[in-house]
Amino acid sequence: MELTKQMKMAAAGAAAVIVVGGGVFAFTQMSEGDPKETVIKAFENIYTEGQTDPLEELFGLSEFAKTEASSSSEGGLTLKLDSCSEPAVNAYAGSGLRIEGKEDTDSHKSSFNMGVIYNGMDLANLNLYYGDHTLMAAVPELSSRVFTLDLGEGLGDRVKNSPVVAPALEQNGIDPAALAEYLNTLLAQAQQEDEGQTESLDLKGLMNRYREGCKAEDDFKAAMTVKKGEKGTFTVDGKEVSCKGYEVSISKDAMISFLRTSSDFFLQDETLKNEFLNQMEMSVQLGQLMGGNGTGQEFPTAKEMQEQTYEEAKANIDEMISFLESSLNDVQMTVHVDSKGRLVSVKGTTSLNDPDKTETESEPVSVNFSCELKGGSYLTQNLNAQVEMVNGDETLVLTAAKDGTYDGKQLTGGLDLEMKSTGAMSEEWKAAFDGSYNSDGGAYDLQAAVSQDGLELVSLSAKGAVDQLEKGKSIHVAIDSITASAMGDTGNVVLSGEYHFGPLSGEVVPLEGETMDILAATEEEWNAVAMEILFGAIGIGGEAGLIQ
Repeated sequence: MELTKQMKMAAAGAAAVIVVGGGVFAFTQMSEGDPKETVIKAFENIYTEGQTDPLEELFGLSEFAKTEASSSSEGGLTLKLDSCSEPAVNAYAGSGLRIEGKEDTDSHKSSFNMGVIYNGMDLANLNLYYGDHTLMAAVPELSSRVFTLDLGEGLGDRVKNSPVVAPALEQNGIDPAALAEYLNTLLAQAQQEDEGQTESLDLKGLMNRYREGCKAEDDFKAAMTVKKGEKGTFTVDGKEVSCKGYEVSISKDAMISFLRTSSDFFLQDETLKNEFLNQMEMSVQLGQLMGGNGTGQEFPTAKEMQEQTYEEAKANIDEMISFLESSLNDVQMTVHVDSKGRLVSVKGTTSLNDPDKTETESEPVSVNFSCELKGGSYLTQNLNAQVEMVNGDETLVLTAAKDGTYDGKQLTGGLDLEMKSTGAMSEEWKAAFDGSYNSDGGAYDLQAAVSQDGLELVSLSAKGAVDQLEKGKSIHVAIDSITASAMGDTGNVVLSGEYHFGPLSGEVVPLEGETMDILAATEEEWNAVAMEILFGAIGIGGEAGLIQ
């Protein structure tokens, strides 16, 4: 009886161990989650909502974009030549270009100025204004006239009745009435887009429909196979961390199915078809306007053009997918994820076939790829990536290294790209980009260079300071120098200037001067203007030293 009692106690203990152990195992599995879901989420959350965005924190870029799109604003850029290695160009040191624009979104008025600067003074100015359905243009240094074009109601009649413009259009095979109709359509579309009522191609809406209505992504995820792999140690955010490993297999059939399903969706999306048809209608109208029906050839309708374009697109896509189907092979990857569920490392292999050769004629091109995300203020601030392709004695290696730091005030960043090939066509290309910015004082320093086989082909640098900044609202950038060099500084040019953007200060007003309606003007008036412009051009040429 005693033995039986002991056996019962042992059995109870064993059961408890099994229950507890099973519970711990079950809890561990629940906390780890499904391996496939873990890997998929790691890829999907490389860029997460709310992650640190240094440029957004420092400048408020998204707010600037909203201000520019929906609020009254003004901005401008001035660049002047400081020096040039070419003596003939260096003689124009101090010359440059100024561009300024203003827009009043409430009154739908805008103005534009482009000024050519010579010896520190304005040599010539192009002034434009639009408001109350009237377009105005003037170059005061060439003509005292302000040229106007009334784009309001009755434009068609004004074009048809123009004593100079209508005959000139007809001589070139353009129907004045059709031109007026075309301009009216363009203006209506521009106004609708300006007011946010419509877009010529709503790409954001297209992608929303794709995510909601296409099963390509879900089918692709379902076709993936993921199993646990060995753990690994990596440097993330400056620390050594232990990461869980997963072995991932993606079949060629899954990739081809994803491409076919996605392409079918885009080709069959009715909203996209209608938006594209509207674009085709404008193209047809323009073709007819330019005399497409006056050549004796029948001009296709918008619907016919749309169908032909879609048929050609489908044929090209089918050809591309068939090529990939005969070229691609399965992909094997080892993926590591940290304790926060972030993707840290991807290493994989695959191969590419030559579709024009049989397996006995040519060995597949082996492809090895890797990417390590090292983090920082955000996951991809520092990373290393590489793709290696080997075909017999020939090797092509593509590498990318990204580094940066951000402490809330000081931002640094760099990106090095390299393409190196060995074998019959041995060569090496490099591109380097580096920059720094400090919000204390606003100093910035940007560098870029491209080289081949050790010879620097082109380099570009910019230095200066953001000396005025109200995040998302206004900015002034002093450009101390922009230096461009070629062939190892054999030739170089140095520019300086400034850029500014901010809320509209003051009213956008029409151009001042004697107006001339370009549609109502007679031939005599145009001849007088032509002579005035000729003498003005001679004067500008003499002032700039172009005419002795």
